[in-house]
Amino acid sequence: MRHARSTSPALRLLAVPTMLALVLAACGGDATESTGAGGETAGTYEEICAAGAEEGALVHWHNHSDGIQEVYAAFNEDHPDITVEGLEMTPDDAAQRVLTEVTAGRTPSVDIIAGQADVFQAIINDGLVNTDVDWTEYDVPEDLVHETNMVRIHRIAMGLGYNTDEYTAEDLPDTWEELIDEQWSGEVIVDPRGRPFDQLSLVWGEEEALDYVQRLHDVAAPLVIEGGTAGLVAVAGGEAAITTGGRSAETLEQQAEGAPVEIKYLDYVPTIDNYNLVLADAPNPNAALCYAIWFSAHGGQAVYDEAEFKSNETVPTGAPAGAEVVTVETLEDAEQVSEVGREMGRIWTEQ
Repeated sequence: MRHARSTSPALRLLAVPTMLALVLAACGGDATESTGAGGETAGTYEEICAAGAEEGALVHWHNHSDGIQEVYAAFNEDHPDITVEGLEMTPDDAAQRVLTEVTAGRTPSVDIIAGQADVFQAIINDGLVNTDVDWTEYDVPEDLVHETNMVRIHRIAMGLGYNTDEYTAEDLPDTWEELIDEQWSGEVIVDPRGRPFDQLSLVWGEEEALDYVQRLHDVAAPLVIEGGTAGLVAVAGGEAAITTGGRSAETLEQQAEGAPVEIKYLDYVPTIDNYNLVLADAPNPNAALCYAIWFSAHGGQAVYDEAEFKSNETVPTGAPAGAEVVTVETLEDAEQVSEVGREMGRIWTEQ
């Protein structure tokens, strides 16, 4: 996967000379220095976090659940001098607020925003992402680094959700095409919003995806239930054999509550990816980088996965060999998925 690289392993650290002296004393060596808009620079994780402690706080806009508080608490165990000021909002709202501030000539009031690549496209296009850091130099896995230099924090994978008291994975189709079979008539749950077939239109094409949904409608006579969790609950309760809206996060959450559900991945695995985007002009750049590196390479990911019932596997465990991951990357992708999803919704609700 491509990622932006800095011209030097050093990062721009906004620091005053007295702070830099403290960093050097603490680390017992010379920091790598260079000139630039950020002033003095130093390149190690420890130096970044020491500079972040001088800043004292970072602002994080996110769309996570209350479980993010456990992540903040774990971060503060390692870095007690950096306060995380979290504010929950949709990625769309976060992107719009950043763009509004920049358009007005103001420095952004946030350091890190969390959300999807397509939602952040305008921010990316305007060059507002910090591209000075090579995350892999700080042990962040390369496959988590987006080509725009955002860092992925979770990947929700989609497949068939089923009741483990009634079925095994071997009982179920191995491909999406195999789902179109009379044996599943009246036993399949679909989401009226078109998911996940709207996203599969990115590889199948719009016409083929709509044809698939029409054929599934005609052959399987699916039950229409909105929501990934609602579909899984219905399957756990025996209302149907399969939900096509099986999602990794909701499956893990239902399993934690004792529901007999599991997910089977097929030949195409639609995903929903969420990223940490560190702003180029973050008001607390060192604290932001310290948090982002800590999250992806120093224990934060594991805390987050457990607290939020999410994972960050590039290819989910259990996916068949050769399975193709499908994710929305651009505004054009998102617009296609949205339009096709509306058409699919009309097919599902046909009598």
